[in-house]
Amino acid sequence: MSGRVVKTKDFIRFLEAHNCKYKRTAASHDHYKCPNCWRTITIREKDKEIPLLHQKTNLSTMGKDLNYLYKWLDNNPK
Repeated sequence: MSGRVVKTKDFIRFLEAHNCKYKRTAASHDHYKCPNCWRTITIREKDKEIPLLHQKTNLSTMGKDLNYLYKWLDNNPK
Protein backbone atom coordinates (compact mmCIF):
# COMPACT_ATOMS: atom_id res chain seq x y z
CA MET A 1 0.00 0.00 0.00
CA SER A 2 1.25 3.43 -0.85
CA GLY A 3 1.01 6.12 1.78
CA ARG A 4 -0.88 9.34 1.86
CA VAL A 5 -0.39 12.70 3.47
CA VAL A 6 -1.41 12.79 7.11
CA LYS A 7 -1.56 16.16 8.81
CA THR A 8 0.21 16.33 12.15
CA LYS A 9 -2.92 17.59 13.91
CA ASP A 10 -4.87 14.59 12.57
CA PHE A 11 -2.19 12.16 13.72
CA ILE A 12 -2.32 13.73 17.19
CA ARG A 13 -6.11 13.26 17.20
CA PHE A 14 -5.51 9.61 16.29
CA LEU A 15 -3.02 9.21 19.15
CA GLU A 16 -5.33 10.85 21.68
CA ALA A 17 -8.27 8.70 20.53
CA HIS A 18 -6.11 5.66 21.27
CA ASN A 19 -5.37 6.88 24.82
CA CYS A 20 -1.86 8.07 24.05
CA LYS A 21 -0.72 10.81 26.39
CA TYR A 22 1.73 13.60 25.77
CA LYS A 23 4.88 12.76 27.73
CA ARG A 24 7.56 15.33 26.94
CA THR A 25 9.43 17.36 24.35
CA ALA A 26 13.07 16.53 23.72
CA ALA A 27 14.90 18.89 21.38
CA SER A 28 12.33 19.49 18.64
CA HIS A 29 10.51 16.15 18.98
CA ASP A 30 7.35 15.50 20.97
CA HIS A 31 6.88 12.16 22.69
CA TYR A 32 3.63 10.36 23.44
CA LYS A 33 3.19 7.28 25.60
CA CYS A 34 0.56 4.83 24.42
CA PRO A 35 -0.94 1.93 26.37
CA ASN A 36 0.88 -1.36 25.73
CA CYS A 37 3.57 0.30 23.59
CA TRP A 38 7.14 -0.75 24.21
CA ARG A 39 8.52 2.69 23.26
CA THR A 40 7.29 6.25 22.91
CA ILE A 41 5.65 7.61 19.78
CA THR A 42 7.82 10.43 18.44
CA ILE A 43 6.63 13.23 16.16
CA ARG A 44 7.48 16.85 15.45
CA GLU A 45 4.37 18.90 16.16
CA LYS A 46 5.87 21.93 14.41
CA ASP A 47 5.79 20.02 11.07
CA LYS A 48 2.54 20.23 9.11
CA GLU A 49 2.59 16.59 7.99
CA ILE A 50 3.83 13.24 9.26
CA PRO A 51 6.28 11.60 6.80
CA LEU A 52 5.31 8.14 5.56
CA LEU A 53 8.26 6.43 7.27
CA HIS A 54 7.30 8.00 10.61
CA GLN A 55 3.69 6.91 10.12
CA LYS A 56 4.85 3.33 9.59
CA THR A 57 7.30 3.17 12.49
CA ASN A 58 4.94 4.83 14.97
CA LEU A 59 2.05 2.59 13.92
CA SER A 60 4.29 -0.47 14.23
CA THR A 61 5.06 0.57 17.81
CA MET A 62 1.31 0.74 18.44
CA GLY A 63 0.67 -2.64 16.80
CA LYS A 64 -1.27 -0.98 13.98
CA ASP A 65 -0.70 -0.45 10.25
CA LEU A 66 -1.34 2.17 7.57
CA ASN A 67 -4.69 0.63 6.59
CA TYR A 68 -5.90 0.99 10.17
CA LEU A 69 -4.77 4.63 10.37
CA TYR A 70 -6.31 5.62 7.04
CA LYS A 71 -9.63 3.91 7.83
CA TRP A 72 -9.70 5.62 11.22
CA LEU A 73 -9.04 9.01 9.61
CA ASP A 74 -11.75 8.43 7.00
CA ASN A 75 -14.25 7.45 9.71
CA ASN A 76 -13.31 10.29 12.07
CA PRO A 77 -13.07 13.46 9.98
CA LYS A 78 -12.51 16.71 11.78
